[in-house]
Amino acid sequence: MGYQLIETIEVGAGGAASIEFTGIDQTGQDLELVYSGRATLGSDIRGIDIVFNSDTGANYKRLRLYGDGSTVSSSGPHTDNKLEAGWINGAGTTANTFGSATIYISNYTSSTAKSISATAITENNGTVAYQALHANTYTATTAIGSLTISTAGDIAQYSTASLYMITAD
Repeated sequence: MGYQLIETIEVGAGGAASIEFTGIDQTGQDLELVYSGRATLGSDIRGIDIVFNSDTGANYKRLRLYGDGSTVSSSGPHTDNKLEAGWINGAGTTANTFGSATIYISNYTSSTAKSISATAITENNGTVAYQALHANTYTATTAIGSLTISTAGDIAQYSTASLYMITAD
């Protein structure tokens, strides 16, 4: 299997409303998105939301298992207009700490539904920190050519996303 970096995007001064990857190479088998982020708003956590191909229809399904350091919970199944792939640190967490997530997208060029797994964790030296596992499906039958990451429009400076293509060779 080949593992090829497509692009890394780092948010500059002033933050950003979203991070977008466009024109995704269609010669791969799977994609992996590695994200380190922080939000400029929110007390403790902010959701990592992903939209494929600007598709905001009800094409995203999710099951979630999560914990906060003392309690484990689950939720789902849910159908939504975006993919929730975990959480990052909000503005109310320990200064200069970032949450991280790895999102694996299987068969992104196929004309069938795509299976997506996500793991995410926040960091907070003061109080609660969150961990989450997500089992997702993108039910649209078009190949994924773009993806947009957002956290309600408040991604902090130095947040970084790297998109990798996995090939069969």
